[in-house]
Amino acid sequence: MPGSASVSIATGRSVYSAIQNKDNDQIRIRFLRSANKGGNLEWSGKISTIYTKKGPPRSLAVLAAQFEEDGAPWMMEMMAVMIGLRRTHQLNTPKQGFTLVIWDWMPEGAGYGTDAAVATSTALAFKASTGLDKKRVDGIRIARALIYGFKEILGRELPMTQVLTCSVAQQGCLLAIEHGLDPVMQWLPLPEHVVVASIDAGGGPAAPDMARHASVGARMGLEHLNKVLKKNKLSRRGGWGQVTPAEFEGGLRGHVPTKESGKDWLAKYKDPHDENLRELVPADENFRERALSEHHVRESGRARRLLQQLQDYSRTKREDFLAESGRVLNSAHRSLVEKCSFKNENVASLRVELTAAGRKAGLFGSRLADGGAGSAIMVIGHATAMPRLREIAEAHHKSTGDGGQVFQEVGQGGVLDGWWEGVLNADEETVNDAAKDSK
Repeated sequence: MPGSASVSIATGRSVYSAIQNKDNDQIRIRFLRSANKGGNLEWSGKISTIYTKKGPPRSLAVLAAQFEEDGAPWMMEMMAVMIGLRRTHQLNTPKQGFTLVIWDWMPEGAGYGTDAAVATSTALAFKASTGLDKKRVDGIRIARALIYGFKEILGRELPMTQVLTCSVAQQGCLLAIEHGLDPVMQWLPLPEHVVVASIDAGGGPAAPDMARHASVGARMGLEHLNKVLKKNKLSRRGGWGQVTPAEFEGGLRGHVPTKESGKDWLAKYKDPHDENLRELVPADENFRERALSEHHVRESGRARRLLQQLQDYSRTKREDFLAESGRVLNSAHRSLVEKCSFKNENVASLRVELTAAGRKAGLFGSRLADGGAGSAIMVIGHATAMPRLREIAEAHHKSTGDGGQVFQEVGQGGVLDGWWEGVLNADEETVNDAAKDSK
């Protein structure tokens, strides 16, 4: 929501795409994945299979039926990327066919933004195929195109933080985002001797509906607040990130119900200011709106405080600042448990071990990542803590039979390594292969 802040980091595991324009109308897409992710996928067709003679893509119903017949329903995700780019004026109907290869090397399991990574990598490949150089590829525009495409075509939400991280993150840096109509970003180099790692607690998604429920509940609470502010002729708030903890505790919390059912909220708000909210509110769920709103108020402050503590550590090398950054993570996780009702035995048991090791082991704090979409736990500590961190992860795997993977590499967001400008002709087949690849 506008005014909120987030902090993310790109892993050293990536999705790679390569595209080559062809001298005919044939399209071939290969999606390379591990067996645990379902194995490789492939689809072949013509430009006319997915685009009409006049240029626009065929109707969604026609496309869905065609891909279902071809045994490739996953191709609707490719269409979400292409249509998203088209609707934001970044991609036209191809005049020649192409071969596209996508290699998903992301960690197995949810929680690492794999959907956003695949979509971003694919979008960059399509952009490269048009011959555009790097200076004309705008990460924010790509992020908006993907968010639009996934919502319009698939009815799925791609978080802005994820797609921006996938498109613009810098290697060795945290990405801080102040969300609004135009996101404001800064890249904070990780201080020397500091490690940010993730451990997979195992067990699949820890809380697959938590992020959705928490977001919807907070937005419901914001409608209550803005109704009162409007009545008092005060400026409305675009998001809970625009409310300070002092303001919340100073009286604004009293305008938000402690608990409310979706059914009751829907009866009160026939035409909410948040125009897309009604379709997201389930009538049969109960929401602790005040607690969820408070989580969002304080989470933005925690994100900003985390960055400040790391900056102070980088400047002074005083370990107390690093320890404080760990306390910020611990506080954020505690809020997930207390305000968002998060419960997961695998995550809880692994965090007990991390907390027990603590500062003596160079481990300062941990937090569930990505709103429970997976079981990844973000850990911050001193670089010397890595051997102990791997021991904890191995012991967790032995005791649960699941999880235990550790990822410490800090990677790069989407980049173009090369591109081929223009349309290939038959007499150009001898051009060096490396020059023809776009990534």
